[in-house]
Amino acid sequence: MAESYKSKQVAPEHDSEKDEVFGQFNRLLSLTAEEDERGLVLSMAAFSEECLSRLLHGYLRPGKPANDLIEGFNAPLGTFSARIKAAYAMGLLSSEQMADLELLKKIRNEFAHNWEGCNFEAEKIKNWVLEMNPSRFHPDEPKTLQSKFHFSITCVLVEIQHLLSTLGSGKRTVPVVAAHLFTKPPISK
Repeated sequence: MAESYKSKQVAPEHDSEKDEVFGQFNRLLSLTAEEDERGLVLSMAAFSEECLSRLLHGYLRPGKPANDLIEGFNAPLGTFSARIKAAYAMGLLSSEQMADLELLKKIRNEFAHNWEGCNFEAEKIKNWVLEMNPSRFHPDEPKTLQSKFHFSITCVLVEIQHLLSTLGSGKRTVPVVAAHLFTKPPISK
């Protein structure tokens, strides 16, 4: 019985989910296709937060100092909010992407902390969704607030996934610009 429960909870992997750049994103879309509003918001926010973590890791020099900044208890860049701000400050997000992620964070908090439930028609959430930038990929105007939310965040996530594909091991990372000033030549080791 446990096996059948698990198989219902985890959709089978498709070829599009094996794609190196967009595999995880395709998996997100597959898993959220039938979600209710709360499930959609929480899943999109969790995925966005993870993407920002990978983006920061991909841009920073590898090692314990970067890990300590991003992961673990009391990490300075351990929250969704801090990751959004850091990625923007480092030039990894545009102002439009940052604004949409900030709105996602607010919407996520409403859905996550409201035990009675909420929906896209709630006045605060509706206004935040309407503030989101239109998708740069979907030329048609979305018919519902849920579609607008989904299209706007999907657009940001595709752009982040693309950027992630250009960063990391053997690819672009932050250049070391540190300098040492010497009055005498350094000792060779």
